[in-house]
Amino acid sequence: MIEVRHLRAFQAVAEELSFVRAAERLSLAQPALSRTIKDLEVQMSVQLFERSTRTVTITAAGRLFHNSVNELFASLATAISQAQQAQKGVAGELRVGYNDFAMNGLLPMIVRRFRSEYPMVSVWLGQVPSPEMVRHIEQGKLDAAFHMGPVVASSVESILVRDEQLLVVVPDSHPLAKKETIRPSELANEKFVMGRRDTWRQFHQVIVGFCRAAGFDIDIVQESLNSDGIIGLVAAGLGVTLYVDSDWLYTTRGISAVPLDRVGPRIETLLSWKRGGDQQSPTLQHFLRIAAEVVAEEGVNRRKKTLMSHLAGPGS
Repeated sequence: MIEVRHLRAFQAVAEELSFVRAAERLSLAQPALSRTIKDLEVQMSVQLFERSTRTVTITAAGRLFHNSVNELFASLATAISQAQQAQKGVAGELRVGYNDFAMNGLLPMIVRRFRSEYPMVSVWLGQVPSPEMVRHIEQGKLDAAFHMGPVVASSVESILVRDEQLLVVVPDSHPLAKKETIRPSELANEKFVMGRRDTWRQFHQVIVGFCRAAGFDIDIVQESLNSDGIIGLVAAGLGVTLYVDSDWLYTTRGISAVPLDRVGPRIETLLSWKRGGDQQSPTLQHFLRIAAEVVAEEGVNRRKKTLMSHLAGPGS
């Protein structure tokens, strides 16, 4: 078999065109170097050098082989460097699942900061229903996921990213749009637009349970695949919805976001990953660190915003 020692020996002789100088360069005895080159030529069935008592000349086949050997060693050096970078967690791939609430929340900020600090890591983002994300983490299909809580899998660890309350979203021309708060019972006769049941199943269960506790079953007239579609249907006047309290709602045309008159169910967004201890990927550790930093900063910013709102007083 051709080994790296054969290729190193060939490279040295091809570049020095001298067995003496090549042997010195490799710290080998000249007879050992000569045997290595002869062994390589026999294994390849190719004459790489023409030798005389005074000169060494590389053959045409040898020149072509030399170019390929140089490329091979360059590729090997790159592969070694990439493996070293991956072990440090600064290169490689990260597979992250998400739901709509995360994409309209902190996920873009977290990923943007992570890619800025670790540009050699390829980040794959995939939208997956929340219950399936936990299974994908357990199966190793995802490294991390942003999803609705809670998590019951003992092999999965989580941190709370957002804890949001529900509010009512209605067309801005709707009579309820002018109210300061809305009682859940006031929605009993309304047409609802919601996320698709197959992908929003967990959120559906929360909303249906909340409305039943208020004494009615919701009448769903249309469903959408994502948040933009849901809110767009409300803006088009096709119905109302219950959604998490998000900043982007207040700048969306055609709708009004009105608080409920009581505390409803809280919607938790979790960041989860598989328990790994010392075996946990360094790349994932970097991602979790950045996520924790962004979550902490966002918590401070939200508290500041709330404080400023209270200081400004009503009607500000």
